[in-house]
Formats: sequence, C-alpha cells, structure tokens
Amino acid sequence: MEDPTNLGHTTAVRLRHAHMNFDVQTAPLADLISSAQFATTRIIKIDVEGAEAAAVRRLLPALAHLPDDAELVVEVTLRLLAKQGESATGIIDILSENGFHAYTLTHDYDPTTYPRTMRHPQPPVRCTTVPEEMTDLVFSRTDADHLVSGR
Repeated sequence: MEDPTNLGHTTAVRLRHAHMNFDVQTAPLADLISSAQFATTRIIKIDVEGAEAAAVRRLLPALAHLPDDAELVVEVTLRLLAKQGESATGIIDILSENGFHAYTLTHDYDPTTYPRTMRHPQPPVRCTTVPEEMTDLVFSRTDADHLVSGR
C-alpha cells in the first residue's frame, strides 16, 4: 500500500497485522571488531529499539580504543528504554562517566522535513535537560556548547 505522506525521501511502511517471529544471532560490537578497528572508528550509531543502555554498557571496554574525535550517536526512545528498566539519564550518566558529553541532534523524524534539514543542517547542541521524547543524542569528548559540523 502506498503511503501518501512518503514523498520519496525515505521509506515509510505502515505495518498492518504483521506478526512474524524469528531468531537472529546477535553479538556485542566489541566482539565483532578488533581494537585496531576501533582505533580508526569515527562514528558509532546505536539504534536497537530500547536496548541502547545495554549496548552502551557492553561497549564500555572498547571506548578506550576509540580515537579522541570519535562520537557515538544513540537513539533514545523513552518508552522502549522504560520497558527494559532503563532511562535516557542512565545512558547519559554512563557515557559522561567515561568522558563523553551529550549533545542533542535536532530532527523530528518526519520524512517530509529531510530535504530542508539536509540543505540547512543544525549542529548538535549541548544536552542540558533529559530528553522527553524520542531523539538522537551525540556523545563526544568535545566539551562545547555545540559540535562543529563537518569536523
């Protein structure tokens, strides 16, 4: 079924009574790549549907191998985190204790806004309050009011 709100900028699929269960093998990122590979990593994106706090904790031993300018982008969905007994504050605290500062990556998850956002990107700004809705947080060792785009 075609979605009239999808203007071709991204894929949007509305699920209708789709029930499918299957098993997928998983492994922590730190078990999949070497310390040498971490040493050349610039960005790690974590979006695991509410299990972000667990993924971050499993990644902690590898953080020391990341270059100083490496950044982590973590999608924070409060409702899904809560189902896991976790919170955005927990993720922010864990990474803060490991030398990372939290920044909010501004976007509204509406595919129709993507072209405008791509033309006029906003730099991530220091996260001063705990997010109250789904958002992406950028964690960086840079300590500033905002991150500079295109570093």
